[in-house]
Amino acid sequence: MAMVILGLAASGVLLPFVTAAQVQKEATCQVLAAVLASNLMEQIYSTPFEQIDSDWDGYTEPEGQVKKAAVSTDNEMYSDPVYRGFARSVSCQAQQMGDVEGRLVTVNIAYQGRNIMQIQFLIGPK
Repeated sequence: MAMVILGLAASGVLLPFVTAAQVQKEATCQVLAAVLASNLMEQIYSTPFEQIDSDWDGYTEPEGQVKKAAVSTDNEMYSDPVYRGFARSVSCQAQQMGDVEGRLVTVNIAYQGRNIMQIQFLIGPK
């Protein structure tokens, strides 16, 4: 009887630790997703305006094949295992900004098939 009571008490004590580990993993994924989205958006923003649609609309990096920044000459992938489950995609839409037509660029980040981050940026001619 004492073993049953001790087992129940131990499971009640361990539950917050398991929950905390899950929350920490989710927070880590959110931070990495934000970094990946921001890095890709910076690459897109540095592209000449006339080439944004042709270079980036429909761009995808499948899960586990996320590339490092464009400054890397060999287009290498992130090698750290924490990036394995991530995927990125980009869509561009024409957006009227007063008299000027700009591009609404959307970067989506997925982790293990689940969308976890989306950032949008309105880019006009420079």
